[in-house]
This record gives sequence, structure tokens and C-alpha cells, in this order.
Amino acid sequence: MNNNFLTFIVFLVFGLGCSPSAEEKGKEAIVIFDEKDLPPAIALKGKKYNFTEFLDPRRILCVGDFLVVSEKTNGDLLHILDIKSGKYFRSTGKNGFGPGEATYVAKLEQAFEKESFWSYDLEQKVFSKYYIKDSTSKLAETQLRLGEVMYYVWKMTWASDTSLMVSMVDGNDKYLEVSLQGDTLNTFGTWDSMLDRKDIPYNVISSIHQGEIMASPDKSKFIVAGRIRDYIDVLDKVSGRILSIRGPVDEIPEFEVDYSQGYPMAAVLSDRVSYFGSFAGENLIYALYIGKDYKIISDFNNLNRIFVFDYKGNIVNQYTLDYPLASFTVDEENGIIYGLTIDQNPNVVAFKIPEKAC
Repeated sequence: MNNNFLTFIVFLVFGLGCSPSAEEKGKEAIVIFDEKDLPPAIALKGKKYNFTEFLDPRRILCVGDFLVVSEKTNGDLLHILDIKSGKYFRSTGKNGFGPGEATYVAKLEQAFEKESFWSYDLEQKVFSKYYIKDSTSKLAETQLRLGEVMYYVWKMTWASDTSLMVSMVDGNDKYLEVSLQGDTLNTFGTWDSMLDRKDIPYNVISSIHQGEIMASPDKSKFIVAGRIRDYIDVLDKVSGRILSIRGPVDEIPEFEVDYSQGYPMAAVLSDRVSYFGSFAGENLIYALYIGKDYKIISDFNNLNRIFVFDYKGNIVNQYTLDYPLASFTVDEENGIIYGLTIDQNPNVVAFKIPEKAC
């Protein structure tokens, strides 16, 4: 880590070899960095593909030798691409409300079985599992409709094959591990630790710290990269500890509490985007940093960057990208970042990570 990298430990080191108590789980370590702490940027040149089978790609996931791309469409919701050949493999994910169908892909993540993945339908609150090769059907092989408690869940990811890591729309608990029946198995951290003010409702605090939950391959680490505030939470599920990486600005956006809808909501007074996505790898965290107004996300004079950290909060690498991305995933085995471009002709783009930087 850079010697100038400022590390502030809010609470003393937790006891080793012991399960953390409920009080310990509410405590966090904070690491703060700024621009001068970042290593020299490595420019990555993207190779853009020309797949014509999708028009409005939204999310991308690497599954072995394949890429899965979702889109919002009246036809099939999912497209599978063969990475090795660079060719379109097949489509799946029939759009509809019938058995095995889905309507809106809010999240893609790898399933526990090889060459399989989950798609989460936000509208129907259902997980659908698909296999890459072993099926030609466009219907999901398995669907899991979640219980009533999931209507109060804001974001989620798999924590094990029988539980989910979630954040709720309200309440002071930051992250909760819940069973598929909705029972709370564990809680981690509190939202009131993120602000010094005590007069702000919990749902407002969580709203200005919004970001998607991502899980490491072994489901032992979970990360959230803030879209509005520039922070990355790193949760170790086994120890219950949370490391909060803050920077490169480390600034809480200006906001107001709006009660016009009859309940408190966050009214953020800025269109500035901090992190636009993240990826939790085996040993590394990748975070797509924008740091500017969304309307100028494609400004080539101010390139988007990917910061790479280890799970201890050390800065490992900084990459600049010559294409702005809407979503990205990482093939760690082959050292390639795949993204979906934000431009007039959105498509898949591949960035090869230099071997010395992997």
C-alpha cells in the first residue's frame, strides 16, 4: 500500500478465532484514500464486438467460456455468447408471466453448478436458473419465488445455496443474511454508522449509499460500491467485520429529506455518479469509477476508470478505459474485463489486463 494511504481504524481489532458478537458486528474499519494514493493509471484499449442479436443490452456476466447479456425487450431477455469463438451461441429467457418465464432482469449471477447462472426478475420477485449448454429451452430450468419478506428487500445476492445476503428498504441493519423462507439468520453493520447526524431516517441514509451487492466466488466476501457516495463496503461473512473503503473524494453528497410522498425520501442535489458497478473476484475487488455527472459519462477527455483493491483495502491497480460502460464483469482466469458500452451502438467490449497487472 502507498505510504500516503491514510488508514483510520474506527474500532480496535476484533478478537481472533471467535465469532463476533452482535455489538462487534456493528463496528467498522474505515480506509480513506484520495487521488494521490492511486498508482499510475494503466490505459486499457477495448476491443468492441459487433453482435447484432441484441439492441438494448443492460447487464453482462462471465460464466466459464461464455458471456451472458441481458436486455429489456419484448422477445428473449438473455443472450449467450461464446467467448472463444466470438460468436453468438443462443438466446434464452422467454419474456412473460407464465411458468419458466420472466419479465425484467435486474441481476445476473453465477449459480453453484458449472455453466449455469441465476437471473433475478425484479417485477415478479423470482429467481430463474438457466444452463448454458445442457438445454435448448428458453424457459428457466428452475424458478424460485421468494416469500413476502422479499417485497421489502432492496438489493440481494446469494450468500449460500440456501440463503441470501440482502439490504432492506428500511431499518438500521445494513446487511442481513436471510433464509429462502425469509427468516433472518444474521445481521451486519448499521446505517447510522455512515452519518454523524442522528436526525436522518434509516431509509434515507441507505438511499444515498445505494449500490448493488456482489459476492465473491466462494460467498465468503460481499461488496457494495456506492453509486452516489464514493465508498466500497467489504463484508467478511465469517468474521462479521465490515471494511469501508472511502475515496477518492470521500464526500457525502448534498441532499435533503423529502416528505412530499408522505414518507421520508432522499432528494440528492447532484447528478454526480461515483461507482457505476463492481465485481467481487477471488482475491481482488474491481470498481468502475465515474466521478462525474451521468450526462457526460462518455466524455473522452475524462475517461472512466476501474480501481482494483484487495480485500484488505490496499490499492492494487488503476485502469483507464477508452469506452464508457453500463455494466462489466471480469474473467479472472484469462485476465479480461468485459463490458457493455454506453454509446449510439451499445455492444460488448473486451479489455485485456496486462499480465504484470493481474
